[in-house]
Amino acid sequence: MKAVSIYILLLLLIGCKKSGSSGEEPQGPVVIEQDAVQYGTPFSNVTDKQDAVIYQVNMRVFSQQGNFAGVIARLDSIRALGINVIYLMPIYPVGILNSVNSPYCVKDYKAVNSEFGTLDDLRVLVDSAHKKNMSVILDWVANHTSWDNEWMSSHRSWYLQQGGNVVSPPGTGWNDVAQLNFDNSEMRLAMIRAMRFWVLTANIDGFRCDYADGTPVDFWKQAIDTLRNMSAHTLLLLAEGSRSANYSAGFDFNFGFNFYGQIKNIYKNNQSVQLIDGANSTEYNGASAGKQVVRYLTNHDVNSSDGTPLDLFGGNSQ
Repeated sequence: MKAVSIYILLLLLIGCKKSGSSGEEPQGPVVIEQDAVQYGTPFSNVTDKQDAVIYQVNMRVFSQQGNFAGVIARLDSIRALGINVIYLMPIYPVGILNSVNSPYCVKDYKAVNSEFGTLDDLRVLVDSAHKKNMSVILDWVANHTSWDNEWMSSHRSWYLQQGGNVVSPPGTGWNDVAQLNFDNSEMRLAMIRAMRFWVLTANIDGFRCDYADGTPVDFWKQAIDTLRNMSAHTLLLLAEGSRSANYSAGFDFNFGFNFYGQIKNIYKNNQSVQLIDGANSTEYNGASAGKQVVRYLTNHDVNSSDGTPLDLFGGNSQ
């Protein structure tokens, strides 16, 4: 077996139950003409959000092939861990201009990165997971695009500008990507249409939404209401964020950043396990109707910044 750093397991721990919205009034769902054909039959056994155990796949390092086929070959081993939701990191073409080759630098929201395979290969992966009673969610990067995304030349007003120049996400240092302008209703509609495209075209079961707290709450409300109106599909929607307003926007899950930090403090610094009580009270603020917090010990960001689970907590890689 490869080292734990080769793959990432996100365990969703069920519990009872930072805030911050854009301050804008939520908007209702938008009506979108059918612009994509439904592939296959919508999965009828999507995991209940209260029972989700999520496995994150970074395809570039998950297998020797580094593609969809490498994931398909290991679906049985993933399922054997008790996993019922597979989360694929961004599958889209990566931009080249100013790029550091991050999968979160999206060049085309409606295409598959040839590095991983084709749309048909993705469909085989999703179909195979469904046959093994596992749901599949895609990573979605709504806040920004690559500098050479087609939108940059055809719809420059869709980007945040200062002095007539498009800017990177303010205050982040993410210079490889360009900040989108969420005051532009046409951009919002195109974004929602692109999300809807994958639900229909690849029959996926939801999204993990990157940097969700950086995007206005009212956009998420509008997008999620529109997606929920796809009555044939049951969708799982995970915000990579911690603000309680994500729940009212319609997300099923927030990210347990604080839980991870407290686990490190408990394990590495011999602090009290009662720190977890504080994480529960803050992270579940605003959660209702069975909504959850995703609790994790590692993910691709943690691997890069803090080290692998073996580095942090010890153990045997074999």
